Amino acid sequence: MTTGAILFEVVLALALFVFAAAVISGGFSASLKSVDRMRAELDASNLAISTLAEIELGLKPMTSSAPTDFEPPMEQWSWEVEVTEPSEDLDMGGGLTLVEVIIRNETQERETRIARMMRTATAPAPELE
Repeated sequence: MTTGAILFEVVLALALFVFAAAVISGGFSASLKSVDRMRAELDASNLAISTLAEIELGLKPMTSSAPTDFEPPMEQWSWEVEVTEPSEDLDMGGGLTLVEVIIRNETQERETRIARMMRTATAPAPELE
């Protein structure tokens, strides 16, 4: 074999290695972005569900509210509540109110909404004799 052929093989192997490294690093980059997106979606869903639970437990009022920032370490997220009294045909006599929690992250341009029908006033528990 001549030195020219060996040099050609080395350059070809180097080019294939660089191409493979570029493809693999692109895949890692896409995977990391996907993990960050999924983490943000999970954070938003958890914050929305927790806020709805706090409203159900009476820790937060069941009234519409302006956007409010969460406490650290979630200070980049804000929450807002929209309360809608349903029309008579949707109420079905149950005293239900539509409560929607909106979770936003302005830096990531992300918004998550979760809604639930809730009773406006809790019925008294029956007394045992």
